[in-house]
Amino acid sequence: MKKILIFAVVLALLAPAVAFADGTEFTLGGYIKLDSYWDSTQQGKNINGVITRNNDTSFNHGNMRFTAQGSRINFTIKGPEVLGAKLTGFIEMDFDSCTDVGSTSNSPGTQSASNNYVPRLRNAMFRLNWPCDTELMFGQYWSMFCDWFPEVDEDGPFQLTGTPTARVPQIRLSQKFAGDWSAAGLVGLANGVGEGLASTNPYGTSTTAGGDAEAPQVQAQLKYAHDWWGQAAYYGHPTPFTASVTAGFQRYVQRNGDITTMEMLDSYPATKPTNFTGYIAHTYLNPWMVQGSLFIPVTATSSADLAGTSHILIQPWVGQGVSQFGMAGDSTGVFKFTNNFSNLDSVDEELIKRWGGLIEGQYWFTNQWFFNAAYGYTGVFGIDQSQINAPGLGTIQQYSYNNLQSQVRSIQQVDATLWYRPIAALKFGLQYSYLHEQFLTDAFPGTGGVIPSASSSSTAPFTPSGKLSDQANEHRVEFVGFFFF
Repeated sequence: MKKILIFAVVLALLAPAVAFADGTEFTLGGYIKLDSYWDSTQQGKNINGVITRNNDTSFNHGNMRFTAQGSRINFTIKGPEVLGAKLTGFIEMDFDSCTDVGSTSNSPGTQSASNNYVPRLRNAMFRLNWPCDTELMFGQYWSMFCDWFPEVDEDGPFQLTGTPTARVPQIRLSQKFAGDWSAAGLVGLANGVGEGLASTNPYGTSTTAGGDAEAPQVQAQLKYAHDWWGQAAYYGHPTPFTASVTAGFQRYVQRNGDITTMEMLDSYPATKPTNFTGYIAHTYLNPWMVQGSLFIPVTATSSADLAGTSHILIQPWVGQGVSQFGMAGDSTGVFKFTNNFSNLDSVDEELIKRWGGLIEGQYWFTNQWFFNAAYGYTGVFGIDQSQINAPGLGTIQQYSYNNLQSQVRSIQQVDATLWYRPIAALKFGLQYSYLHEQFLTDAFPGTGGVIPSASSSSTAPFTPSGKLSDQANEHRVEFVGFFFF
């Protein structure tokens, strides 16, 4: 047994030596992060779940967490030149593959600090770079919507309102031209699936991510960057004026089948609502998103001295089904009845249309202390609020949502962060966050958002009780510490 172990160790040591002999170099990188926070609604560390409603007593109480699962480790691999291009690779992991989500339906208390932070593959890609400023990439890497993250404490920042967080298995081609311009395009995995239907769906309800898409997701980007009057810090690196536009599109299928929803009679709330079954035809759905980004150095520098520098980052976006591009906060699907509620009515599915944006301001007092403030907003549009589960509309099309409990009308988020970076390898942040949400519909606890129904034989009047608030608020104080290596 000892001989086998010794042989295995020798092989492990020889493998890098063989790689180095072929001109390959490995560099270890990453950081260790301690994240500690108190919040008022049991949100997870990433703040990427819909907040529970204000009078939901199951979740609206203080919650204190400490975790190091946001730590990351990566390897950069520099290979030999091939086809006239430099060959490099990148692999990155963290420890977020676990159930510590802390969203509406589960508490973050499910984690064990000693044995349940599971490694997760974040990025794994390689690229070829030619001297003519052409780059060809293969593998899993950030979507092109993810170029600009606000510099705040939480991981996956502003995924609810301002910045998508998505890593896509992809093939990407990028080209710089005319000095300051660059263009890029990618084809990659189509994210998401159609809504799960009732058991009468002939194709079943279980699908994998992108499994019911017949074409890849495509993205395109045009970017302009120029040092007009100096640079300002972005994550501690001097960065010039930059403007970009990114667009994405994909198509997937809503498979045909029956879906059960509720009927609200003209006499509601005096009469209890009942359930009925509607039919959804085989439908193609087309998520799309367009995002603009503008990084503006306000007080700039032309050296490595960041003291007194500041910037503004502005990032608006618009689209439908935007969760397929990394935005959180909706479940993308809407059911629209073609007639008044009645049994076996036909139902069309639409995608939630949303718009939003992010604005960030940052100022460096010294080369060690700086302050960051960010605000994000998202709202739903294209829906008549008066036609949501409303009785008595005759043939007017009405809307019903596949998740009434968590479907939001608007979300606002504010983060204010004081950072201290004594050396490049150490960084500490203290942050206050506030979120406010408004929901599209009322909800009742313990029902998944659906108003409780009565049996068909019951004639007793129905008086709604236990209705949850249509608003939600969260307060959060967070401290983080980083050691970069």
